[in-house]
Amino acid sequence: MSDTRWSSGEEPDGRRRLQPLALLRRGAGGLVVALFFLLLLVSPLPMGGNRDWAWAPMAIVIGALAVAGALGLGTRRGLDVMPGEGGPLALLVLCFGLMLGIAVLQMSSFAPATPSAAFYARAAKALGYAHAPVPTLAVDASFDVLLKCMACGLIFAMARACCVDRKRARQLLMVLMASALLVAIYGFLGTAYHSCFVGSYLKKEGDYMPEYDRCVMSGTFVNSNSFGCFLGMALVAAIALIVSRARSSYRNRGEEDDEIPRPLDWITLPRVVMAAMAVVFAGGLMLSASRAGAAATAVSMAMLALLLARGRLGSRRQVAKLMLVAGIGGGALLLLAGGVLLQKISLFPQTASINRFVIWETTIKAIRESPWLGWGLGSFADIYTVLQPPQIPIANDKAHSTPLETILELGIPGGLIAIAAVMLPWLIAGRAAWRRRRHRYLPAAAFAASAVAILHSTVDFSLQMPAIGFFVSALLGMGWAQAFAPSEHGPGPFTERAR
Repeated sequence: MSDTRWSSGEEPDGRRRLQPLALLRRGAGGLVVALFFLLLLVSPLPMGGNRDWAWAPMAIVIGALAVAGALGLGTRRGLDVMPGEGGPLALLVLCFGLMLGIAVLQMSSFAPATPSAAFYARAAKALGYAHAPVPTLAVDASFDVLLKCMACGLIFAMARACCVDRKRARQLLMVLMASALLVAIYGFLGTAYHSCFVGSYLKKEGDYMPEYDRCVMSGTFVNSNSFGCFLGMALVAAIALIVSRARSSYRNRGEEDDEIPRPLDWITLPRVVMAAMAVVFAGGLMLSASRAGAAATAVSMAMLALLLARGRLGSRRQVAKLMLVAGIGGGALLLLAGGVLLQKISLFPQTASINRFVIWETTIKAIRESPWLGWGLGSFADIYTVLQPPQIPIANDKAHSTPLETILELGIPGGLIAIAAVMLPWLIAGRAAWRRRRHRYLPAAAFAASAVAILHSTVDFSLQMPAIGFFVSALLGMGWAQAFAPSEHGPGPFTERAR
């Protein structure tokens, strides 16, 4: 009998013994997930991934990891379609596929004639030769943006596959915090030494005097607004992990893991460390002077609190206490590190802020001139140069509103489809956080942390920074996976309503 059990892979005590091939597969899977998290961790370090030499190698690595994930390495059951997931997943794939198809059509001479044909005719007349007329004004730029979109799609797929496991979902939030901590440390050091540089790149226009001049904190990003947005995402993730119950606690007591813990249970070393990191993130956000970043973070934190507290705060008194603590904490941070932010808010009526409205008006004008197929992915800078308003003489390559820029580049139908491809998984995660009772903090964290960038990008271009786009894609994939992940203690998540 003993010989039979050993040959079938069982130990004499009845436990399963892993065969060498299974051990090798498990090790390879762990390596794939580790590399995936490592890529996300370092993605903000090379200037937010906002240069071709930074994001292009990352996209290649993402493609290789996605192939490994498709082979089942590190994904366990994540490649399976969970109950209730089929319809939303098919709709998401359809939206993403249509968006890519429209982008490819814009680079094809088979596309119908659009207003861009007039510019190709002028080029042919002036140069004697020009590219065949296509809807996009910049084919090379369209390829670049298309590759970034595909990389984000693969990151979403990887996160959806590997973050079915709640342990890995928590690890993703920790990776976001660790990455933001590295970026924040660089930012604090740069401010301490009056440095406006990332490597040899000077993040300041006009004269710069190293002896006394100072730039707002922006870390490894090329602008302070994206830096503030990224730290806001990490702050929301940190708070979600802080208020979640430790696994050992709910197993021992038979309670749910995301019930609001008792005060003495809350004070643990990991929570104290995460609370300290949250203070760093909040301070960096204030010192970045990002008005929209601070507002988006505040709204996202309110949404996180609403999702986590639903059905758990038994009285108005508890709600009042929670609001009082949040108000005191926010006020203290504003007093300690909010001087730069308040100064920038006071300067809102000045020209630099009004210019954004002028840019939006110009963007809407460009949309009206080519509403159906747009001007091509990555072509905003080209059409803006043509329509550039006289009151803003400097060059500009961003609409300072990702939804507006997307509609300009893909046309109204394509732009709305692209926006739907982002909003669908975001709403799925929010719905799961609203309806679930067990492990609610994971989809809530994915929903609220990604909300910082999604809301901020309506008045800026944070989602167009590859590092932020990569993390948002991963968070949406994690939230999607947790929304449909089977529960260990009961029915599926969408039939398990909060009482």
